[in-house]
Amino acid sequence: MSRVTDQFAVARQYLAGGVSASTRVNRALGHPLYFDRAAGCRVWDLDGREYYDLCCSHGATLLGHGDPRVRQAVDQALDRGAACSYENELHAEFAQLLCETVPCLERVRFTGSGTEATMHCLRLARAFTGRSRLLKIEGHFHGYHDQVMYSIGTPADRLGEESAPTHHPGSTGIAPGLDQQLVLVPFNRVELLERAFARHGDELAAVICEPVYYNAGCILPDREFLKALRELTAKHGTLLMFDEVLSAFRMGPGCAQEYLQVTPDLCTLGKAVGGGFPLSVFGGRRDIMARLMPEGDCQHSGTYNGHPVAVAAGLAAVTAYKSPGFYDHIHAVAGKLYSGLNEIFTRHHVSAHVQGLGARFGIYFGLGGEAHGYRDAVRHSRPAMLAFIARAIDHGVYFHDYGGGACHHGFCAATTLNDVDDILKRLDAAVGQLAESGAATAAAINAPGSGRPEPVSAR
Repeated sequence: MSRVTDQFAVARQYLAGGVSASTRVNRALGHPLYFDRAAGCRVWDLDGREYYDLCCSHGATLLGHGDPRVRQAVDQALDRGAACSYENELHAEFAQLLCETVPCLERVRFTGSGTEATMHCLRLARAFTGRSRLLKIEGHFHGYHDQVMYSIGTPADRLGEESAPTHHPGSTGIAPGLDQQLVLVPFNRVELLERAFARHGDELAAVICEPVYYNAGCILPDREFLKALRELTAKHGTLLMFDEVLSAFRMGPGCAQEYLQVTPDLCTLGKAVGGGFPLSVFGGRRDIMARLMPEGDCQHSGTYNGHPVAVAAGLAAVTAYKSPGFYDHIHAVAGKLYSGLNEIFTRHHVSAHVQGLGARFGIYFGLGGEAHGYRDAVRHSRPAMLAFIARAIDHGVYFHDYGGGACHHGFCAATTLNDVDDILKRLDAAVGQLAESGAATAAAINAPGSGRPEPVSAR
């Protein structure tokens, strides 16, 4: 008997689907993997099995589980009473640190989740510009509110033409007509971006995009695409909004915008910004943020906004990210892990490769080349990914599956180079088993009935 599977049976009696969030069932296992405790770069399940954690709370625990700096800050906040919905000194102190660290930030506001951050930030963009339409990049993920729940995980056979991507809803229950407020453009397609602005530029309140497309693994923007984004938005009076909920602090303290040397008008920060606690941020230019009440007429509020425990944790975490040598270590671990895993796939003749930047990466099965946008990523083999994850978990390395599609994985700063050696040793054994099964060879992935979606059109 397994306590993990027993717990799932109990949970299903009271929790819808047996989980607190829809994506928490790991489809490679058929159930959630229930964890009893976590420390550093490791987690332990209810049966006492130890795993290296290559999910890291979907990126929220960049420092590692139970980091002593965060724990001390949280303990002090709790000792002070942790009264939420009041202001305290840490709010301004943390806001100042963020404004001094992230290029576009002149003023900020705190929220509780990435979904809330993008929702409020887009409302603010509409209030500031007096416009209603948004330009969204095909496939990019910006949370679970209705106005951006289109073109997320669209099946390959429903993509439509690149010049007119399908407004495929990411869920049932979305009120009809909201998609008419969206203009969709594929990532890294400058000519299609220019065409969209020629047609709709004067109607667009904002362009929202992931500056590094981590939600489909790790896809970097072309320099020319970024240049066009910045120039076209400025020309048409449209606000450029970087959704850095996932990319924040992955590759440097100034986030992706500093790394890419493009400063947006607004941005959102999430996951790592809270040091593992529920916190997100939106902010940007002073004149835009001045439209928020009580200075302006755009509403943003919430009982748990800037919860003192989460703010204390975030302040400790971002201070740690700015410490000397922090990103030298991140990039050393990344280089060794990603090159080592690519070497393992090559040696075992498994059709897969890693794309990564900083502390987050994607694994693509069966593409035969790099992914440059959603239309590449959607061709990735879900069955091969799930088979790999199941074997990795068997060997004590935890990956979350996100349904098996192209997705993001990552490590924390508590991971040492010796840990990477052990992780690669375990993954070598897992990939060896995968190779023996024949499930992830190029021939198997491309075979009829393999479950791999076919591309609608070539890039």
